[in-house]
Amino acid sequence: MTLADLSNLGSFVSGLAVLASLIFVGMQLRQNTQAVRAAASQAHTAHWQTMLTPIIEDDGVAEIYRRGLTDLDSMTDNDRVRFIFLVGGIFRFAESARLQWLHGQLETAHWLNQERNFTALAGQPGIKSYWALRRDWYAPEFQAWYEGLPLHTTGPLYRRGE
Repeated sequence: MTLADLSNLGSFVSGLAVLASLIFVGMQLRQNTQAVRAAASQAHTAHWQTMLTPIIEDDGVAEIYRRGLTDLDSMTDNDRVRFIFLVGGIFRFAESARLQWLHGQLETAHWLNQERNFTALAGQPGIKSYWALRRDWYAPEFQAWYEGLPLHTTGPLYRRGE
């Protein structure tokens, strides 16, 4: 074996090593991306639950939310403020989730769940009133998305089964 042959063999082996390294790095990036998306999904779910907890655990907050969905104008000033801030948090959450989804940082299943939630909410009279008051507080892209949702007017969201 000549020196040139050894040089060619060394180049070939080093090329294989570089290829193996690139494959390894690619696999690591893929695993990291999956871990980041999983963490984002977990954080999304935890944040959603945190936002719902006051409605679930506090009868007064649940009453404000339920009444606000039906008729924002009939509420006391203080309850109207509470409802607006409660719903504002839900809208901000959705706007953030939409951005995460658009950038590939949130699983499509989580985003589609939010979209279904907002499709149900959008037809509620109190939500329509909220949107008329606070529409300009959101990014134009979010406004366009929200206003493009189909309006289902099936009545109150939380009525008893008949």
